[in-house]
Amino acid sequence: MVTISLCMIVKNEEQFLEQCLNSVKSLVDEIIIVDTGSNDKTKEIAKKFTNKIHDFTWCDNFSAARNESLKHATGDWILVLDADETISERDHQKVKELLGNTGKVGFSLIHRNYTNNSNATKWISSKTDYYPESKVASGWYPEPIMRLFKNSQKVSYKGIVHETVYDSLIELGEIFKLDIPIHHYGNLNNERINQKHVYYEKLGEKKVIETNDFYDFYELGRQYLHNKKLDEAIESFEKSIELKKDYFESWFMLGTTFLLKNELNSALEKLSKAQLLNHNYLPIYVNLGIIFAKKKEFDKAIKNFIKVVELNPGDASAYKNLGICYDQIGDKKNAHYALKKAIELNPEYRKEIKLENAE
Repeated sequence: MVTISLCMIVKNEEQFLEQCLNSVKSLVDEIIIVDTGSNDKTKEIAKKFTNKIHDFTWCDNFSAARNESLKHATGDWILVLDADETISERDHQKVKELLGNTGKVGFSLIHRNYTNNSNATKWISSKTDYYPESKVASGWYPEPIMRLFKNSQKVSYKGIVHETVYDSLIELGEIFKLDIPIHHYGNLNNERINQKHVYYEKLGEKKVIETNDFYDFYELGRQYLHNKKLDEAIESFEKSIELKKDYFESWFMLGTTFLLKNELNSALEKLSKAQLLNHNYLPIYVNLGIIFAKKKEFDKAIKNFIKVVELNPGDASAYKNLGICYDQIGDKKNAHYALKKAIELNPEYRKEIKLENAE
């Protein structure tokens, strides 16, 4: 029987930690907590679940703290979670069976970021979701995340922020994608998220000086964008493209930033470049639809929003935008259907869509 070590770094996580540890206590064989300076009840809560609690002096380096947690792991496999995350009990057996019969060295899971903002990229409605964890919000958006991997002295995290273990894992063997979700609740707390992004920006600026790497400039651009520093974001995305011209996400984010500045022609140019590099990336079509709607080219906007719902039938925002565009060209029947569908997927839309327009 394979064994699993849960490795966590924490600081002032009394709000979430007990929920996290309760969710995996029957899945893992040991729990390792590295505390980076808590002054609340975090360590007191952790002691209910484990005596393997280690203090670590914070040094503005997430990888250093992660690697400290890995040093203490004795299990065959390592599971990494943050305090504001859980794994559903219904997936425990699936994880155990998988790890007991695999030649892989690591698995990426689905990071379900719960949010009530249905305009979020790749947003999916929780309405018909079968995980009870999803009922905390109207929806979520997925991202792949590497959190489950074999315990080896050759495995380590790199990067002072947006740390990754991927590079060291890929040198050891094959990595596989799983459809098992990690439920993430931190995005429901706007104050917490904003504080985190301000700090991440500071570390990101330091990181690009050290690495001069295209991906690090891309990540820094995203931090600037989140912090509403649009000109700095554009500069960072352009630097990323200068270093790697075929990375479509830098082109996409650059186009998105120009869209936020309402510079529509520049946005269209950059997003069209991203589309050439990856024609199945749903958020490209969302933003193209918005651009064409702003330009009052509603037929082109409709074409793009239809592509969005083809790729993600649960996208409430796309249906809302479709309804608005159909209404603009006088197609009341399709506007009626699209707006009604938007409300079905996200009942919050009842507050902004007049019911007589959708029923």
